[in-house]
Amino acid sequence: MDKKLILNLVTPQKQLLKDLEVDMVVFPAFEGEMGVLPGHIPVLVQLKEGSLRYKKDGQEGEFAVIGGFVEVVDNVVNVFAEGADLAEEIDEEAESQKIKKAKDALSRKDADIDFELAELELKKSIARMKVKRRKHG
Repeated sequence: MDKKLILNLVTPQKQLLKDLEVDMVVFPAFEGEMGVLPGHIPVLVQLKEGSLRYKKDGQEGEFAVIGGFVEVVDNVVNVFAEGADLAEEIDEEAESQKIKKAKDALSRKDADIDFELAELELKKSIARMKVKRRKHG
């Protein structure tokens, strides 16, 4: 299988990957984890928080992604993520603190707390921690 995929990863802040040739891409869709190989049918999928992984020449790269969409057309995988962090750049201690803070906020049942925002922060940090721990054992 000589064909490759072209992977692009864009967030509102910056483009993290541009025209990267890869062998496969796996990402978290709302219906479950989805894998894409060369020749995949065109599809537009809603992205949820979790791990976006790709393989290139036997090496694996991984990002923690937070929401957005994935478009697959003609062996091009365009990922439009609300947020994304390279596994190696995730600060495990900072994410642990964010998880603790969000859990504390959610457990207080305080009227001043934005529960949706606290829940979203908790999901983001948990996704980042999972990616970091998988990458570094």
